[in-house]
Amino acid sequence: MLQSEFRPFRRFCKALHKGLAILTLLLFCQISAAYSHETRPAVADITLSETEARLVIQFNAELFLANIDASQIANTDDAANAAIYDQLRQLSTPDLHAAFAKKWQAFSDLLQAKADATPLLFSFVDINSQTGIDASLPRLSTLTITAPLPSRYNAVRFGWDARLGDLILRQMADASVDPTMLFTGYLKSGALSGPISQHGTNAPAITTMVGDYIKIGFIHIIPRGFDHILFVLGLFFYSARWRPLLAQVSIFTIAHSLTLALASSGVIVISANIVEPLIAASIAYVALENLLHQKLHRLRLMIIFIFGLLHGLGFASVLSEIGLPQSSFLISLISFNIGVECGQIAVITAAFAITALLPLEHNAYRRYVAMPASCVIGVIGIWMVVDRLAALWL
Repeated sequence: MLQSEFRPFRRFCKALHKGLAILTLLLFCQISAAYSHETRPAVADITLSETEARLVIQFNAELFLANIDASQIANTDDAANAAIYDQLRQLSTPDLHAAFAKKWQAFSDLLQAKADATPLLFSFVDINSQTGIDASLPRLSTLTITAPLPSRYNAVRFGWDARLGDLILRQMADASVDPTMLFTGYLKSGALSGPISQHGTNAPAITTMVGDYIKIGFIHIIPRGFDHILFVLGLFFYSARWRPLLAQVSIFTIAHSLTLALASSGVIVISANIVEPLIAASIAYVALENLLHQKLHRLRLMIIFIFGLLHGLGFASVLSEIGLPQSSFLISLISFNIGVECGQIAVITAAFAITALLPLEHNAYRRYVAMPASCVIGVIGIWMVVDRLAALWL
């Protein structure tokens, strides 16, 4: 009786098994572009003198020029104006600069800044962009702007419209200013910074800094850490039991925490051109090994540890773009890592919740869920290896 009740469900699973082949081909064709166009927070360095506020902002200028609301997307392929963005990405550096200069006034209207109660009016100084990178990848532009300050002021507050996306704001100062007092803030949804004085006396509260870096770490996994999500799912689909999963995730966590700390401290430096293809290879390996083994063995744990070291270097590359405040380096680093772990736990929890709804015993789960899912993850991993290597050679 029980077998007959589950027969329709098993037929559905078989059909799903075959359908995953088609899904794999679709992902094979689309995943590279989606990953390559992910958005990241902009980073702005603010310097205050007695007479002038100066900002140097690293951001994706094409997002603004294409009129894409960065607060609503994780990558540019999801935007209604994705085609316009892609056209702008093909512009030469001089043409991009000319296009931005024409729309400078519209950009300045999205800036929010005050010295005490006095609004600040910024002037365009210069913009430079990355050169020599593959046109399928995002291009960072560095914008320099200045605004005159009142003859007397206590503090400046800065932010920009939510449509420009998240902003990491860092205060720069000369050697005479205590570095432990410099401001660092993570501004989301068009938020305005806390007060920033010329001498850095208004550094954010430690609780605010901890919360900011936990958010940054979490966001790097969900939704922006597609490769790390795939790797964690590769670990998950190795076994439906808690003990093998816990062992793998623990080893992975220890390893990536180690290299995250060492790379962020500058102890080890390895080019992203080496790390990123190897991270993609790690995804393919764990997924394809899921097809060959069912019982956890020491060699897999050792390889996961090595791959964890690589992923830690990947996390560190994100922090290198964002920056860690020297005054609270350790606590910011730990907070970022906590955010990463929370993101991984969220991925695993979601995967468990979904698979728990399937009334399948162990062998059926492996045949109809774990193996097809691992095939998809493995093919995506292989494609990412090829794509990242091709980006280096072309």
